[in-house]
Amino acid sequence: MADRIERILSVPAPPETVWDVVTADGWLAEEVRLDLRPGGDAHFRSRQSSKTGWVEEAVAPSRLAFWWTLDDEPATRVELTLEPDDDGGTQLRVVESRPLDVLDLVGTPLGRTGGASFGPALVAA
Repeated sequence: MADRIERILSVPAPPETVWDVVTADGWLAEEVRLDLRPGGDAHFRSRQSSKTGWVEEAVAPSRLAFWWTLDDEPATRVELTLEPDDDGGTQLRVVESRPLDVLDLVGTPLGRTGGASFGPALVAA
């Protein structure tokens, strides 16, 4: 998986309706069980797989952030942002990202505008 996947969807329904759809069975998975409190349990089941996780933040009807994982895979963070548009619909932004592993950082610059690479120093140590 890439470090980050982002999609923006235009939905011809108000944020409240979109919220109800994305937090219910059928959109994220065939069966969805969310305790919409910080730290609440999250369960997603489809025919092919089951994911479990926890809710980071839920602010109806504008933002839902949670972590989920499949078996022994590293957890990924999913963030749904719902914003009303000028036509009475909703801009739904979906971002799934994974935390960087320390090995992902080896050999990368510390800053975008220069800076030193700490990869060789770690290899030499």
